[in-house]
Formats: sequence, structure tokens, C-alpha cells
Amino acid sequence: MREATANGWEDYVAGMGDRHAGLLSDAERKSLRGAVVAVAGAGGVGGQTALALARLGCGAIRLADCGRFDASNANRQAGADCSTLGRNKAAVVGEAIRAINPACRVETMEEGVTDANLASFLDSASVVIDGIDLYALRIKRDLYDQARARGLAVVSTPILGFGAALAVFDPVRGPSFGKHFGPLPPDGDEKARRRYLQRIAMGFFGILPDLDWGLFAARVYEGKCPSVGTSCMLAGALGALAAVDCLAGTRRYPVIPDTVHVDLRRLRAVRVGPLRRTFFKLRLLARLLVMRQ
Repeated sequence: MREATANGWEDYVAGMGDRHAGLLSDAERKSLRGAVVAVAGAGGVGGQTALALARLGCGAIRLADCGRFDASNANRQAGADCSTLGRNKAAVVGEAIRAINPACRVETMEEGVTDANLASFLDSASVVIDGIDLYALRIKRDLYDQARARGLAVVSTPILGFGAALAVFDPVRGPSFGKHFGPLPPDGDEKARRRYLQRIAMGFFGILPDLDWGLFAARVYEGKCPSVGTSCMLAGALGALAAVDCLAGTRRYPVIPDTVHVDLRRLRAVRVGPLRRTFFKLRLLARLLVMRQ
């Protein structure tokens, strides 16, 4: 774990925050400066969210990711380029945060979030960003459960097609991860695992996106979910602003079981509750059944 501090960049940091006038309230700026945001995953969603938080003036960001950049990350992940291939994602995004906002204290956990370090990852955190890969079900559930036990909100902004959804798991106002998605499937049961992944994926969205569902579904089951950089940028913006909302207690955004889904290609944004989510699932299942005929 490494840490960096400001080292005399007061004028630069003050100038960076000057353009927030009229947009962020004094209370929101103060809550950001005093916050420790724990970002689990520094890839497509987590990395973009962390950089957005740095530009908003976040006081401290803790990044955890064991992954290393490869060429397939360059279409969407902050920090992925020809010069960073093979490097740890948390380390690269941490360096970018320090360059953007030298007043932000940055900690990196290059082993990622694990059973051994989950408690220390959450220590002193003010809010949690979930950027953990969808397929890492157990550690994802454990992250949510331990955050809830500590009274911490978890912000999730999964992407789909050319859009992203916003889900806030509030420890007081909303259900737990297990209550919302159900218990994890048994180890070794691949069919149950696929059904559970489908349940999670459909637990956020309400707009049927414009894409090739046959190819998309096949790649998802291969563990290579198709994605684009614009969706990750949108997810980062949604996640950062929701984190500010959680920190300042302004309650502008809905909490689980309600979500917000924005689709940039279809130019739509909707609030998704249980009823709309049910219609979305039925439409998606109908689309998949038609494709199989």
C-alpha cells in the first residue's frame, strides 16, 4: 500500500475547484474533502469513477485491483494505453489521480480486494464504489455485506450496451445484496451460476438496448462482456455524483430496489422500479426466444 500527499500544490488545487462554483454546494465540497472513498476495482467503471472523484476534489481515494492492463482494456478503461500494458491497474490509476489532484491522498492495494484485506479496505471509508468484475460473485457479495454491517453505502454503476445504470445500496433505506439478488448459487453448478448472473444483470436495467443480442449473450457467457468507453465514462460520472450524494446526505438519487438507467444511443433515461424491471425482463426474454427460433 502506497500513499501520496499534496506537497505544496495549494494554488493549483484551489484553481481546479474554482469551476465548481454554483454547481457543488459548500456542504458537498466539504464532505468530499473529508471523505475516504474506497474503490473496489480500477478497470472500466472503477477507474473512471475514481478519476471523476479526483477532479471533484475528493480528499482520499483507496484503490484495489489485482488486474493488469492488456490490449482489450484500451477501448474503455481509464489508464489503459500502449505505455501501461502489463502494469497494475490500481497503480496506474493512482498515478493519474495524483497528477490530477495532488491534494488527494491515494492508497493502492495491488492485490485487489480479498478475504484477507477486505476489512482493511473498508477501514475509515466514507462510501464504497463497486467496480468488481461481475463474475467475482463471492467477494462482491462479501464486500456489500461487510460495507452494510459498517453502515456504508455501496454505489454500483454497471454498463450495458451504450448506457449505464446507477444503483445505490443504502444500509438503512434499502435491502441488502442478498435480499435484492438472492443467495449465491452452489459452487460448481454452472447452470445455476448463469441464471444468477442473468438475475444480477437484469436487476439494474429498464431499457432494452440496441445491440446484437445473440453475439452479446455468447460473449457474456465467455466472460468477455462487450463494452465501449463511452458507457464507462457515463458510469464513472453517475458513480461519482452518487458518491457525493451519499457523502452530503442530499438524497437526490433513488436507492435499491429502484435504479436509474441511461442509454446514450437510444437517448433515454428512466427510473427503474420493480414493475418496470419485470417488463424489461419479459421483453428481453421474448427477444432471446425469437432469436433461438
